[in-house]
Amino acid sequence: MEFATHQQLKAALIHVCDLIVASEPLLTELDTIIGDGDHGIGMKLGFSELRKVLTEREFTNVYDLMRDSGVELVKTMGGASGVIFGTLFIGGHEAVEGKDRVNADDLILFFDAGAQTISRRGRSKAGDMTMLDALLPAIEAMKQARKNTDDVLLIMKAAYEGAGQGVEDTKDMMPKLGRAKNFREKALGYADPGAVSTSIIFKGLFEELSKNN
Repeated sequence: MEFATHQQLKAALIHVCDLIVASEPLLTELDTIIGDGDHGIGMKLGFSELRKVLTEREFTNVYDLMRDSGVELVKTMGGASGVIFGTLFIGGHEAVEGKDRVNADDLILFFDAGAQTISRRGRSKAGDMTMLDALLPAIEAMKQARKNTDDVLLIMKAAYEGAGQGVEDTKDMMPKLGRAKNFREKALGYADPGAVSTSIIFKGLFEELSKNN
């Protein structure tokens, strides 16, 4: 798969929305244990509204698709999670400006720029037990896979697997930011809810794009 078109990415994002909504009980349970319990509800709300936007609005390029997706999440989720997950789509949108399809390098640049923006805005880094601990491993896995292939599907598979490993790694971390930092050692053994949500996003993108292969 040399390219992913804006239509394919739109379908993939709709699938992501469905997975996030279905995962609300899991995300809520995790955040109840090591947070304030509202992560799953916020994700469900934001991605439910995003699904409506995606199904009702037509897009002609990847830039508009990602920008509007990010803006909708910021607008409907609210709070820190809305900004962070909205930034995941907005932060790197310049990498896809003017494109109606993207290749492996475009996707790596897109997510890498988004991660850098999230890190600056959230004043967070690897090891803080946040969504970055799934996002950064996903990006690194994409970069490693790119050394051997330019297949978009294989790059996204690597991202999904990298994010999944990142989620597992958060179980051995102590939170350093947000309300979760109050739990310290009590958080050991539990995955970070934001990291789990990030892995679900990559899962959805990979699964839907796989249908086009």
